[in-house]
Parts: sequence; C-alpha cells; structure tokens
Amino acid sequence: MNAAAENESILRRFDFIRDDVARLVSKDTELQDRIKQLEIDLDVYKRIFSQTNAEKKLLEDENEMLKEISEKQQWQRGSLQKQTQASRVVVLLDGDGAIFTPQLIALGQSGGHQAAIKLSDSIKDHILSLDEIDQFQLSVFVFFNKKGLFDTFYRCSFHSAKARLDDFVAGFNQASDRFVMVDVGSGKEAADSKIKAFLEDESRLPETYKIIFGGCHDSGYVTAIRSHITSGFKQKFILLQSYAEHAAGFDGLELPILSIPGLFIPQKLVASSSTQEPPIASRSHSPPLFEPPVQGLPMSIGFGRGDTYQSGQELGSPPPRVFPSPVSNPNSLSSKAERRPTTLFQFMSDYEAIEDTAQSNHKTTGPRIPIPKVPLSQQKPAPCTNFYLLNNCKHGRACKYSHDFTLEHKHIIEIQNNAKKVPCGAANANLDCARGDACCYGHVCPSGPKCYYLKKGRCKFVGDNMHTVKDAGDGD
Repeated sequence: MNAAAENESILRRFDFIRDDVARLVSKDTELQDRIKQLEIDLDVYKRIFSQTNAEKKLLEDENEMLKEISEKQQWQRGSLQKQTQASRVVVLLDGDGAIFTPQLIALGQSGGHQAAIKLSDSIKDHILSLDEIDQFQLSVFVFFNKKGLFDTFYRCSFHSAKARLDDFVAGFNQASDRFVMVDVGSGKEAADSKIKAFLEDESRLPETYKIIFGGCHDSGYVTAIRSHITSGFKQKFILLQSYAEHAAGFDGLELPILSIPGLFIPQKLVASSSTQEPPIASRSHSPPLFEPPVQGLPMSIGFGRGDTYQSGQELGSPPPRVFPSPVSNPNSLSSKAERRPTTLFQFMSDYEAIEDTAQSNHKTTGPRIPIPKVPLSQQKPAPCTNFYLLNNCKHGRACKYSHDFTLEHKHIIEIQNNAKKVPCGAANANLDCARGDACCYGHVCPSGPKCYYLKKGRCKFVGDNMHTVKDAGDGD
C-alpha cells in the first residue's frame, strides 16, 4: 500500500514537472517569437528614424536656403529702396539776379571752375549735415540773359568781367556734366518761365530730395513756391541767398536758407553817376569776396560721406582764408556783418583793386600759386607772414612781401613753422608778449638746449629761458 502510494506520488510529481517543462518550452517559444517581432519592429523604427532624420536634414537645409533667400531679398529690397529713394538735389538759379561776383567772372574759365566748386562744396556740406541721406546727385541749372548781363557790367565799369563772361560760362559748364549755365535770351521773364517749369516738375518727382532755389531777389517767384508748399512739398525747398536782403514775401515762406559768402553779388548792380572811386586805403579789411582759381573739377559730381574726387585734376586743400557757408533758419539769416549792404562803390573798389595791381608798386600781379618744390621762403617775393598768419600787415600794398598767394593748408603750416624759427621781439627782450600763446613767432629756440648757435654765441633767441624748453623744429 505504501509502495503504491509512493509510486502514485512520484507520478504526480513527474506529471507536474513535465507540465512545468512543457509550459517553460511553450513560454520560451512565445518569448522567441516576441523577440523576433520586437527585432522586426526595431528595424522598422530604425528605418523610420533614419528617414525622419533625413527629412529633418532636408528641412533644415531648405530652411537655411530660404533664410538666405529672404536675407538676399531684404538686401535687394533695401537696395531698391535706396535707388528709388529721393536722392537728387537740384539747384535752380535765376542768373539775372543771383549773379556771380565780377571778380570770379573776371577770372574767366578758372573762375567758372572755382564758382562751381564753391557752390557744390557748400551744398554738399549742408545736405550731409541734415543727416538724412548718405549720397546724392547734384544738378545745377543757371538761366540768365547774357546780353543784359553784358550791358550791366558795361554800365558798372566791370570791363574785365564783361570781356571774360563767355569764358566763365564755359568753365562753369565744363565743371560737371550736370552743371548747366545757359543764356535764355532777352525776352521778358525768360529765365522766370524756365525756372517755374523746373519747380513744377522737380517738386513732384519722388526722386528729388531737395530743391535749392536761387531767385530770392524776385518776388514774382513767391506765389509759385507758396503753391508748391501748399501742395505738401515744403520739406523739399531751401532758399539760396544771393542779395543781402530778400525780396518781399520770401521771409514769410519760413524756409531754411543757405548762404555762401563771396559767391554772389550782395545787392543789385546799379550804374553810378559818379566816377570817383574810394581810395584804396579806405577799403574794408573784410575777407575777399572770392577765392583764387583752382585747376579743375571732375566731370560728374555725386556726393556721399567721406567722398573724394575720383576724376579730373587733383584739387588742393581749401585756401586758408575761406570762410564757412552758414545755413540759417529764417529767424537767424546771417550775422549783422553779412547782412550789411555793400555799396556799388565798395564793390567796384574791391574789383578795380585787382585790375590795378599790374600798375601798382606791389611785387605781384594778382592771385598767385606757389612754384612747386620751391620753399615758400624762396618764392619771389615770399609770402608775408603777418598777412597770412595774423591777417594784418601794417605795410599794406607797400609790403615787400607778397599778399597775393593762393595757399593751401600745407603752405600755412610751412609759414607757421618758419615763423617759429624767428624770435618774438617782445619775448626776446624779456617782455610780456601781448599775443601770448597765440603769437606766431618763436618764444623758445626750436633747437632747445642743444642749439649749435647758442654754443657759438650767435643764436637769434637771446631772451631768458629761451633754450630751456625743447620745441619742435630743426634749426634756428
């Protein structure tokens, strides 16, 4: 009984173990199948991931390309906007009233070049000072009655200006492709009609940034300009002052004013019944109304910040006695000195002084340019130090040195350096110099304590302490 029960127990355990083994085998098979399925799924996911990455890369590349295209389009759009932006500056001059000075006209072709340069430089400085555009194209149109101007110069005894007017016009027109000075004939208001037509067209052109109007001597233009202001174009207009006083109505327009001293005559030319001229000694010591001639201007003018002339002959630095071209509001037109009327006699006196130079006892015959590569001290005659550095020579026209040079900045520096090699009379006598640090002459020896001539007892600097400070220079 016990043996049978034990066998039965063993069989039950065997069956149980067999069932467990069967279950384990079955489970293993399921797990193997599951593993295979997971491997299949993993491969699928890997392929999907790889494809997704590839698509992502394509999208990123496409996005980068679109970004570059967008930036390029923005640049092109900005460039197009700059091209279509108002960038033209047009100058309209009524040459029957805005007359260039007879001194400039008497210089002929070089005077025309110089007038163009002075006009363009002043306009460039003003336009760029507005800080609204970086580049612009300048066009100048001067309409005048040549026969009428001939007759006016004849009646006012400006004979050299009359004789060289054609040369002046040619020089002005040759200064730039867009500089035009044209005779419109003697018809009544011939210049007026052309200028008004230009005003009508230019004020409405979107490309026109500014219109600089030089006809403030004639109140007949006031109505036309006021009409354009009413149409919404006030911001385009700048008045270019010619006469010291505007004609009636212009001040009421409340437009900005550009003044270029020495370029135009300050008042209407009227023939005088008197033939007596003021003596030369009575002439004003004010700055000259014109600058000496220069050699050239490029054939096309376009201005931008930091521009330099790219063609034509090289232009020198501005002469040292050039005065700025103030731009003022209507309420502050110019200084009292600029507004003071200039009489015809004063104007003729300045002009005739130039024509009379050849007969004067002075050493020169008008504006001169230093001989290249020859030191100023060796020019014949040399420039007057007091005249160019102090603007005051007590000898006047009788001075043995020249007052007629056209000097560049480098020449002024050369004169200053030379003057510092000459001892100041007051300092040399151990006296207080009235000019102090502003004195153009030397208060110390340029060679300082190492002065060769000091050791020889022959140095010109004999004042106390004149050799204790080392100053820039190379000799006595």
